[in-house]
Amino acid sequence: MQKSFVLFVLAGTALAAWTAQAEGTNAPAASKPFVVMAYNVENLMDVDRVAPYDEYAEIPDDPNSYSPGKLLRKLKTIAKVLKSIQSGKGPDVVILNELEVDHTPESTVTDLKEFLKKYEGTTYEKMLTTELSDELRGLPVEAWLLKALEDEGLKGYAILVGDVPPDADEHEKAIKVGILSRIPVLDHKTHFTEKARGILEAKLDVGGHPIFVLGNHWKSGAGNPAMENVRLGNAKTVRDRLDQILKEDPHSDVIIGGDFNTQYNQGQRYPFMPKTGLQDVLGSQGEAGIFAKTDGPDLYNLWFDLAPEKRFSDEYGGEWGTLIQLLVTRGLGDGQGVDYVPGSITQVRISDLNAQGPLQLPWRWTNYGPGWGASDHFPVTAEFQIASGQPPLFPSHSWGTVAPKEALKVGFDRIDRDKLRNASVLKNATPEELAKAMGEIFIVDATFSKIRPLEVEVDGKSYSLHSYDKNLKDVLRMEPKGKAMKFLGELGLYKGKLQFVVQDPSWIK
Repeated sequence: MQKSFVLFVLAGTALAAWTAQAEGTNAPAASKPFVVMAYNVENLMDVDRVAPYDEYAEIPDDPNSYSPGKLLRKLKTIAKVLKSIQSGKGPDVVILNELEVDHTPESTVTDLKEFLKKYEGTTYEKMLTTELSDELRGLPVEAWLLKALEDEGLKGYAILVGDVPPDADEHEKAIKVGILSRIPVLDHKTHFTEKARGILEAKLDVGGHPIFVLGNHWKSGAGNPAMENVRLGNAKTVRDRLDQILKEDPHSDVIIGGDFNTQYNQGQRYPFMPKTGLQDVLGSQGEAGIFAKTDGPDLYNLWFDLAPEKRFSDEYGGEWGTLIQLLVTRGLGDGQGVDYVPGSITQVRISDLNAQGPLQLPWRWTNYGPGWGASDHFPVTAEFQIASGQPPLFPSHSWGTVAPKEALKVGFDRIDRDKLRNASVLKNATPEELAKAMGEIFIVDATFSKIRPLEVEVDGKSYSLHSYDKNLKDVLRMEPKGKAMKFLGELGLYKGKLQFVVQDPSWIK
C-alpha cells in the first residue's frame, strides 16, 4: 500500500456547498443525487514525445502519429461526454482509465491550483497550438485534462492518480488509473498488485458521511485464461482491502468501479475458466436482496439493475461486453449514510459523439490524419444520494439473478444496407473525412488485387482486406485475383494502410 500522488483543485463554491452539507446547513442540497462515472478514455497521452506505445510517440512528418492537435481533439471530446451529464454540470466523481504515466518527471505539476492560476489568462487550445512550448510539452496528461475541464466550464474537480510500483514492467508503466472528484477528498492511497496496475482508493466526504471509491483497471483479455490468472490477483487485492474496510464498519459505503476487463457474467460467459476474479474472488453478484441482510454476499453488481439486453459498455468480435462496471456494498442500500438510487445505472451513449453508425457502436479513437473518435468503451454512470433513513426499494426482476451464458450479439447480421454509404465517397476524401469515417461500415464495390496478403482495389485505390473470423478470411482468400465483388466492410487502419474489415458472413452475401 502506498500514498497516491494527488493534484488538488477545488473551486470555492463547490467546496462551500459540500461543507454546508457536512455541517447540516443545507439539507435540500444534501438530498440531491450525485453521479459517479466509470470512464475509460482510451489512451489519453501527453505530448512530451516520450510514450509507451509507438503510435503515441510523435514522429516528424508522419501525419498518423500522435500530436498536440490530437490531444486537443481528445480533450474536447471528453469534455463533451462529461457535459452530457447533469445538464452540463458533469458527473461528481469519475473513475478514469488509461491516463498515461508521466515519463518526464522533471515537468511534474504538484500544485494544480497554482498551475491553473498561472495559465488562467489563456486556454488549453492556445497552449496546444500557437503557444505550445517545450515547457508545456512536458506537462503530465492529468494537468492537460484539468485545464481543459476548467476552460470548458467543468470546474471544481480534484484529480488523483495512481502510483506505479518501482519494479513495474513496461505494461504497468504505460497507463494508470485516475479519479476526478468534486466531493472533498479525505484520504487516498494505491494498493499494488503483482504484475498488474494498482487499485486507486479515495475516501470522500459526502455531507459528513465517508464513502470509499476503489478505481480499477484489471489485466486485459477477458476470454484469456492466462490473463484471468492475473486478474485473480487484482480481485484479491480489492477483496482484501474491502474486508479491512468492512471489518471496521460492516455498513461502510464502498463503490468499486472501472475497467475490469472482465464480463459481469465471466464464469457463465467463459465456462472453461475454473475460477474467476470478479465473481469467485471478489464476490460480485446480482442478488439485490443482500441489502436487507447482515451476512452472506456483500457486493451487488449494478449491471443486474438492467435487463440483460441492456447490459453493455463495449464491443469485441461482434459481441457486446461489460468490461466497465460499478459495484456497491450493502451499506449503499441500508438507508443510512449514502445510498445507491436503484435503477439509475446507464451507459453514456451519444450518437455522433461517442457512438457511431447504424449499430451505435463505441466510436473508437484513431490517430489517422488529424485524429477522430472518442473511446472503445462507453462510460457507465450511476446515481447516489444522502440516505433518507429508509432503505431504497429494489424492484424484483423477472430475469432473476443467474446471468445468461450466451453473449449479447451487436447485430452485424441485421444491418440495414439502405443506411450505408458506398465506399466510392472515400476516393477524394480529405484526411479529416477519412479519420471521421474510421469504424464506419460501407458498401464496397471492389476488385481483388492480392490474395496473400488480402488486398482489394476500390476506385483505383488499394485497401487491405481482413476478417477476425478465420473461416470467413479463408473464404475471401478463395476468390481469384481480378474478381469484382460487392460486400460490406468496416473502414480501419492497419500498419499505416487503410483496410476494410468484414465482420460477419452476411456481409459477403
